[in-house]
Amino acid sequence: MEFFAWIAIPQLIYNYFIDLSKYGYHDRLVYIAVCCAVAGALFLVSLVFGGLGLMRMAKEQGVKHGWLGFLPFANTYLAGKLAGESNFFGQKMKRAGLYAMLTEIAYVAVSIFSLVMSAYLINPAYYRVEATGYGERYVRVPELVPPNLRWMITGEFWCGIFSYLVEILLWVMFFVVYIALFRKYYARGPILMAFLSAFLPLRGFVLFAVRKNTPVDYNAYLRRRMAEMQAGQYGAPYGGQGGYGQQTGTGGYGAPPQDESPYSDFGGEGGGQAQEGSAQSDQDDPFSEFN
Repeated sequence: MEFFAWIAIPQLIYNYFIDLSKYGYHDRLVYIAVCCAVAGALFLVSLVFGGLGLMRMAKEQGVKHGWLGFLPFANTYLAGKLAGESNFFGQKMKRAGLYAMLTEIAYVAVSIFSLVMSAYLINPAYYRVEATGYGERYVRVPELVPPNLRWMITGEFWCGIFSYLVEILLWVMFFVVYIALFRKYYARGPILMAFLSAFLPLRGFVLFAVRKNTPVDYNAYLRRRMAEMQAGQYGAPYGGQGGYGQQTGTGGYGAPPQDESPYSDFGGEGGGQAQEGSAQSDQDDPFSEFN
């Protein structure tokens, strides 16, 4: 969930201007509350934009329950449904959105649990000041923590490790889902869009930006681009009416017309092949069906 990515922004700003080590327990609780409020506001804005984008895509594809795009976790499932079949390290996945949603739920649960424990353990009474070569630092002393809360020290440590592992898995699952989605809705740069959606808290805005794009077959798009590149490099195939594999009417399938040089695109006499004064007939674009 983007909330825990957005929360890093107010934390960085807060820590840059304010030295929390000089403030008491209640001031630190205010710090946590402010960071959560700012992150929550940014998350809601992103959620609304993403919901509008997913709902539009669902309507265009005829997928029911497009309103799920406005719900946390459910929007991940809907994105996977719109993406269709995904590719996970060469393996086809038909339910990547569901797996990504379950991973997201696990990550949020662990993150909330860790945040609650941190709120309990930031009490300055549990710390002591130690002098260092760079000044002073606050070090938590387990013996100063009440016995009924000491389990949180161990819990906070293991939750941190587990949270990192789940977050890595979540990044992978998000990338699998969104690269499949943007291959349909932004075939020109699906990797960039998937990166912005999986690793940065920007997926709501990205989904909103591409909501009006017509979904395409990515493999067909690649074939078209390859054909266009080849046509740009070598010219239209034989200068014929239908390109390779299409009947020209005079020279069979793929054969150049008898009254025209296959090298006319290069100018000149065509190496002696073309007769002087012969005019090149108007040609249709062999890739016009892709325009």
